Amino acid sequence: MAPIAAAFTTLFSSVGSALGIGGTAAAGAGAGAAAGAGAAASAGLSIGSLGSTISSILAGTATLMSVSAANDAAEIEATNQDLAAKDAIMQQSNETLQGIERRSSIKRAMMDAIGDQATSYAASGVDLSFGTPSQARQEAFREADIGLETSIGTERSRVARLEERASNLKTQAASTRRAAKKTGAVALLQGAARFGMRG
Repeated sequence: MAPIAAAFTTLFSSVGSALGIGGTAAAGAGAGAAAGAGAAASAGLSIGSLGSTISSILAGTATLMSVSAANDAAEIEATNQDLAAKDAIMQQSNETLQGIERRSSIKRAMMDAIGDQATSYAASGVDLSFGTPSQARQEAFREADIGLETSIGTERSRVARLEERASNLKTQAASTRRAAKKTGAVALLQGAARFGMRG
């Protein structure tokens, strides 16, 4: 009986030892698997964070480029409006010079007409101080006055329109620049808000 009991004791001891070792090995394997899973999860989080950061940087860069392009386009438009305003101002000077030339031409035509009449009437022996020659001279002066008044009115009207155009163009240029600044500020704020929401 004693040898059999000893044999069973040895067997159970061996099985228990084996089971103990196996349990320890299994525990070690489980711990290793858990550590590997934790490392993988950590790596996944790091990659995800990196992707989010890159996406935010790209979105911010796109916003800045969009704002810059809009500002450049607005500045070009405003510059063109400023140039058009300067052109309208220069046209005012040209219109004034043309008005002076028109009035000078009217006066020359009047003097030529009076001179031709005087020569014609004098050649025919008619007294130039009264009668038909006097009426003709008065008519020449009247037509010249009408022409001069018309010329002055035309010049003033054209200059006034050019002044108004120049003023409107300057106002438009200033408004274009202000609108571009406001639009750019709104775009930047919206981009910052989106960045903040991404965390």
